[in-house]
Amino acid sequence: MAEQNVQNGGAAEKVAPVSLITVTECHPRLSIKAPNGEGAIKFYVAVLGAVELERETDLKRKADQERPYIYSAKLKLGSFTFLVTESDSLVDSGEGEVDGGFKQGFNLLLTVVDVDAAVSKAVQAGAAAVGEIKTGGAFFGDGQRWAQIKDPFGICWFFVTPLEKKAAVPEAPVTV
Repeated sequence: MAEQNVQNGGAAEKVAPVSLITVTECHPRLSIKAPNGEGAIKFYVAVLGAVELERETDLKRKADQERPYIYSAKLKLGSFTFLVTESDSLVDSGEGEVDGGFKQGFNLLLTVVDVDAAVSKAVQAGAAAVGEIKTGGAFFGDGQRWAQIKDPFGICWFFVTPLEKKAAVPEAPVTV
């Protein structure tokens, strides 16, 4: 932009150097109103040809329902993976269709080298941190440090760093 302004006769803008976030994986995360996660997974498998790779459930919730609550199911379509989660509320559901107080939605889960740096960079660029940076928890497990931000356009993003892999060098990182 600064170069273009100079070429068009305008004054050159001073642009601060940008520190990039190193992303090692990106998983779109579909948030489905509980208890419809199982049906959504079956649909993606039957209709789209998705393959379920793994699933994390809350067995404690099984007493209240016929089946466990789905924290996360990782599905694969070709070389692309995405997550399906169940939610009972507006929490973590991003923006979407309101259905009886629940917003169907999606957000993006990025595996990053450094959660703290990623959140700092996003907030400096106009995003809002949603809660504090946490370690573990129901969805992410004890081996991960994570945070959620909402970008200036209303999209929710999760930044996740596996604790045991923090020092690992990714094969082909993508910087954003």
